[in-house]
Amino acid sequence: MGRLPLPAASNRPENRPLTSLRRTGLEKLFHSWLGASGRRYICSVYSVGEPPPFDESRAVIAAVRPGTAQAEIAFVFAPGLNGESEDFDLWTARARACGASEWHVHLLADTPQARGVVLRDLTPARRLAA
Repeated sequence: MGRLPLPAASNRPENRPLTSLRRTGLEKLFHSWLGASGRRYICSVYSVGEPPPFDESRAVIAAVRPGTAQAEIAFVFAPGLNGESEDFDLWTARARACGASEWHVHLLADTPQARGVVLRDLTPARRLAA
């Protein structure tokens, strides 16, 4: 059997719970996002109230807020990549100002180039009002 085709790419990432974790008590700790390319990214979920533990050299972080039909990404950042601030208090203030209540942290991009790809793929094509 061949591989299933990727879903049609959209201009906004889509949020999906991990079905493999349904009814395990872990379903709120992990989510997947489909990037604009159709690529799937697994993320750990943390409250905006606390900085998540992460490896700065690998993390791509989405500030996520409730949407009308499902959660949506307010903005995405990669601390330290291309001069982005590593000051988590600054990112937290920005997330709260955008109505974000969760950090969705992707840790599987192991090079700066890979982090840049994930960052661009998860950034909403149409910027959301802050």
